[in-house]
Amino acid sequence: MTGGYAFSSQWDVSFSYSNVQYIPGINSFFHSEAIFNTAGAVLHFKPLSALDLAAGYSYTRATESNGISSAASYQQFNLSQYYSLSKRTGLYALEAYQRAGGQTLGTNGKSIINATADIGDGQNSAPSSSRSQVAVGVGIITRF
Repeated sequence: MTGGYAFSSQWDVSFSYSNVQYIPGINSFFHSEAIFNTAGAVLHFKPLSALDLAAGYSYTRATESNGISSAASYQQFNLSQYYSLSKRTGLYALEAYQRAGGQTLGTNGKSIINATADIGDGQNSAPSSSRSQVAVGVGIITRF
């Protein structure tokens, strides 16, 4: 579920909510259903026609399942900046911070471990070795 509201041509806000239910298969290490609820919001500001700024926050919480009594939770903060050089080309920067809490199943699917941060695919599936992770990216984009 998503929604949003434009305060003006310069300011808008959007929000989202998702409920993902993982039902274990025959060969799964999970033995009971796990549900992940995620809510997030993004505040967007465009102070100049060439400059686009945004700040976002999301919170994910898993249900207590598979013998875990302190379910995993994840909080993530994001900032983004985009500067348009032309109609087709721009510069961008992205910053993200994630903090994990609670517990989850280990990679062997049997041991219960402390949840670790994992910002996502942009990090080549490289989870943190701790509860926190920071990621920064900069680049140039060209649209064809």
